[in-house]
Amino acid sequence: MIVVAALSMVGLVLAVNPVKLWGVLEGVRPLPLLLMLPCTIAIYVVRALGWHIALRHIGVPISLHRSTTVMLAGQAVVFIPAGDLARVKMVRETGADGHDAGELTGTIAFQELLYMTLMGFAVIPAIAQHPDIGAIVAAVTLAQVAIFVILLWEPGYNWAVRTVERIRLLRRFDRELRDIRPAFVRMFQPRTAIPIVLVNALAVLLAFALFELALHAVGVNNVTYAQAAYIYALGHILAAVSMLPGGVGIYEGVLTAFMVLQGVPPSQGAAAALLYRGFNDIFMAVVGLGAGWWLRRRWPDRRSGEREASRTEPPQRAAPAR
Repeated sequence: MIVVAALSMVGLVLAVNPVKLWGVLEGVRPLPLLLMLPCTIAIYVVRALGWHIALRHIGVPISLHRSTTVMLAGQAVVFIPAGDLARVKMVRETGADGHDAGELTGTIAFQELLYMTLMGFAVIPAIAQHPDIGAIVAAVTLAQVAIFVILLWEPGYNWAVRTVERIRLLRRFDRELRDIRPAFVRMFQPRTAIPIVLVNALAVLLAFALFELALHAVGVNNVTYAQAAYIYALGHILAAVSMLPGGVGIYEGVLTAFMVLQGVPPSQGAAAALLYRGFNDIFMAVVGLGAGWWLRRRWPDRRSGEREASRTEPPQRAAPAR
């Protein structure tokens, strides 16, 4: 899959003409480029706030500072399949031993599905202009609805778990798999769901703004915020279902193609998509490495410390027999 992603990216660069693409990147405007830095970080800080609300709701004793640090650290593994689940390990190793991995996974599943659903709303107005994408949007929407139904409907979820556990390697995760649904269902309580929805809606709007800044950085001014939103949302959704690592190649190709339909030259469209990728993934991966270092320094692995202490404690002498 990594090879396919790399070949897709190379194919895109060749298709839009590498010389023209380089010429666009050389003339990038500095002000939008600088504004992309705080906008990128803001997206993940806001999403961390939503996740923090979910974690606190299931009783995880975690500060907003640590929730944010874990969220940022998780971006270092964005290109690994299911890389978001690395946050489960980070939270548990820094002080959430009383909560099962399945519970923590349920909070991540809820937020990721919610984020994708909110982003999909931006595509709906575009269907009238591009009826040909209607079938794609309908298929993705049905897939999202199916996931929600399976997670919320207990018989359906139990059937799904039994189906997954036919794979011998996954049978040992039975307890964790069965704990995902209860945590997911608890997220639908109004006092939890409403703030999480609002926070994730803000994160989606910031993501759209980041892509619009990337367009301005390469000199594209004839695409409105609404157009940028649906183009980005469509690319994000299709990249997510492509199964390629990070959607590399598919994401950039979809964005470039739909920007061409808006009258944007292919080289500028591809340059904007690559700039967005650079900030949202590569820049955030570097930030994630720094956050991971801070996480280990500020909240060391408590379980490792306990294990080490148990090794160094002298053995207890048996009481003398009476």
